[in-house]
Amino acid sequence: MLARQATGVLFGAAVVAVALALLTDLVPPRPAGGVLLGCLALGLWRRQRGDRDRARGFARLLQSPSFARSLAQAGSDAALVLDGTLRISWAAPGLSAATPVDVPLTGSRLADVVHPDDAAGVLAWLTGPSDVPGPTGVHTFRLPVPGVGWRVLEAAATDLRADAEVRALVLHCRDVGARLDRERELSSLAFTDPLTGLPNRAAQQRSLAQLLDRPAGADPSGEVALLVIEVLGLREAGEQAGRDVVDVAVAEVARRLRATVRTEDQVARLSAEAFGVLAHGTGDEPDRLAARCLAVIEAPIGTDAGLVDLTAVVGVVALPPGLTGRQASDRADLAVLDARAAGPGSVRRYRPELTAARDRRDQLRRDLVGARERGELTLVWQPIVSLTDHQVAGVEALLRWRHPVHGEVQPEEFLPVAERAGLVVELQRWLLAEATAGVQQLPQHGPAPLRLGVNVSAAHLAAGTLVADVTTALAASGLSPERLVVEVPEAALDGPHVIDDVTALRLMGVHLALDDFGSGRSALPRLGRLPVDVIKLDRALLAAVDRDAYTRVVCESVVGLGASLGIDVVAEGVETTSQLAVLEGVGCGFAQGFLLSRPVPLGALTELLDAGAGRLWPGLVGRAV
Repeated sequence: MLARQATGVLFGAAVVAVALALLTDLVPPRPAGGVLLGCLALGLWRRQRGDRDRARGFARLLQSPSFARSLAQAGSDAALVLDGTLRISWAAPGLSAATPVDVPLTGSRLADVVHPDDAAGVLAWLTGPSDVPGPTGVHTFRLPVPGVGWRVLEAAATDLRADAEVRALVLHCRDVGARLDRERELSSLAFTDPLTGLPNRAAQQRSLAQLLDRPAGADPSGEVALLVIEVLGLREAGEQAGRDVVDVAVAEVARRLRATVRTEDQVARLSAEAFGVLAHGTGDEPDRLAARCLAVIEAPIGTDAGLVDLTAVVGVVALPPGLTGRQASDRADLAVLDARAAGPGSVRRYRPELTAARDRRDQLRRDLVGARERGELTLVWQPIVSLTDHQVAGVEALLRWRHPVHGEVQPEEFLPVAERAGLVVELQRWLLAEATAGVQQLPQHGPAPLRLGVNVSAAHLAAGTLVADVTTALAASGLSPERLVVEVPEAALDGPHVIDDVTALRLMGVHLALDDFGSGRSALPRLGRLPVDVIKLDRALLAAVDRDAYTRVVCESVVGLGASLGIDVVAEGVETTSQLAVLEGVGCGFAQGFLLSRPVPLGALTELLDAGAGRLWPGLVGRAV
């Protein structure tokens, strides 16, 4: 130690002396210079020797088992060392406790102490294919913890069996139990509906995918069907009693459905008003289950705000192997739509015809774009006849579409498609322009010019452009506003700002007709408050007017009320002489229908009017187009 310190002092003095000589330009005597150089050389030699001794000591320390063990114990991850027979030769302190069956880890084969369900996987991972030098990737297994249970470890392997100084397989293990718990908790939140505790849409889609991936005949419980239940009445309950009552009702519906299905059936909440059931059973068992689900939903639900009455519709889809999840969901949606069209309390199974009809609607929606420019849209005209003298008092312009593939497409089919596609306003704007120009070409045989009736949808009224569109059409055609009758459905008059537009049209002189009266929730007391000049009785109401006394009384009441209010009544869809006789008997003023004339092109209507001097009688039906 003293020799090392003396050497250090001499080395330091020599360095100082050399530095002073350089700074002062002094040239030391030859003996003194030799001494300085010797001191410098001695110091450098001692420095190199010290570094070499420290390196040798650290290398010996690295080769020390106790040092390696200390490093392993100080690490954040646990470690296992396996010998050539895959027995545990050393385990980190956190893993070396006795197992619940008092079998020590050290000396045991790893496959014998892991969880029984993990043993085969661990053994396969450690042995691996013959062409692979050692375990690859990361593997997860469970090790026992006395009094606690099982510890989940994720391990990566380092194969040192070829190293002569080690000859072992080292597993670097990380405890992932907490992470897996968090993942399970997040998964539970992601796949569970918080209100009902049922699986949500994502969970059922996952279960559906697993079912559809099964091989044919793999399910011992029989066939599986998807039931989609759309609950009706929740919105009305929310408007009347509030959101809390709706939550109580939904939770009760979920409980009833869960109690109705089998144990192996999965009930899930798909949306605010829809539930899904993966039901096992053969034949018509899914249909019977659907009927039971309807029954429990329609039973009154007691809440703090009173009873809640609900109903539902159910779509049923069989799930044969090979069907995809997207196809199953698509078929279920079509079945629900079919059930909804059939009315509350209906159950409908998917049929291939539903897909064909949907595909046809999709094609019509695509082809409707540009149909006017391609010349596929035309107008036909149906006369409106006065029942007092059978004089033609007006005509209704109707839109027709001749599709290049499907032929003649009726308005009842393509107008709803146009409305959903946002094209109906454009079509009706074109209809207004063409009809107001075309009616000017018709001959006048009666005392007054013919009136023109044009249908306008609720979407056109809601768009807020109707007044401008009518004004433009009248200005371009020169038609007098008093000759135009705008026909609107009753429900459309309830929209915002609609009354202002209707009032503006009437101030212009345009007449307003209430179309399809009697087809839905039409009410006689409203007639006195509605700004209309004409009521058009719907064909659905007239279908039984000659056979049903109640229907006849309703028609007679409407005619009488119209006469009192100064409102003309037009019966549309008259097809039989008996219907016409009843309408004449109750004093109905006007009629139109196939009995008098089918819708015909403008030229054919001109010939028809000229042939009868402006009069039409039953049986003189125009050519169908």
